[in-house]
Amino acid sequence: MNIAIYDLDKTITSRPTFTHFLIFYAQQTSSIRLAGLPLWILALIGYRIGLYGRKPLKQFGIQLFIGRKIGSDTLTRVVGKFADNVASRGLQPGAVAQLRVDRDRGAFLVLATAAPEFYAQTIADHLGFQAVIATRHIMTAHGQLTNRILGNNCYANEKLRRIEGWLAQNSIDRQAAHIVFYSDDISDSPTLNFADQAYAVNPSKNFAAAAAKANWGVMDFRSAGDVAQT
Repeated sequence: MNIAIYDLDKTITSRPTFTHFLIFYAQQTSSIRLAGLPLWILALIGYRIGLYGRKPLKQFGIQLFIGRKIGSDTLTRVVGKFADNVASRGLQPGAVAQLRVDRDRGAFLVLATAAPEFYAQTIADHLGFQAVIATRHIMTAHGQLTNRILGNNCYANEKLRRIEGWLAQNSIDRQAAHIVFYSDDISDSPTLNFADQAYAVNPSKNFAAAAAKANWGVMDFRSAGDVAQT
């Protein structure tokens, strides 16, 4: 079985999606929440200097710009508009081209991302992905989505654990599968090492050096000319 796994933020998209989505949601529903931008900037600084991890940061961001509980009708409407926006104006040309190559060769397309599943799934649907592995959120007893993350943020080692779990749940024998993985960030090293073919996308100097040492390929998704015939 041929499987092509893609990261989302800055691999497929030209910029990170999380803060973009928070601001987009506030603009669409309650612009007064944009007054929280200075607090969000301070929160990002706190994360950068190591005061807390990504999980509490993301939970705080959703609470600040969206709320502790998210109405399903409003969420569906805003996520739809956001996904349309990303798919029409926010994709890297090389990612679009590589997806076409992988789709044409019959690869099973999987999106594996730390982004929230509640909008990653819709973006994935727009792009023709067949499975999504993403950060999940807790639902209330009444079916409302909350700002609280279920389990761990789908990042680094957790992303690989979730991918392995997905393979097991779908009765896919790892030895019988050929896995290609694309990512823009060295935090995805566990999955890059796990893949049969791994590609560092638009790598920084340090990421490019790590790619050369690990024998990963390097791709530039900023243009449509660089595609791999995997």
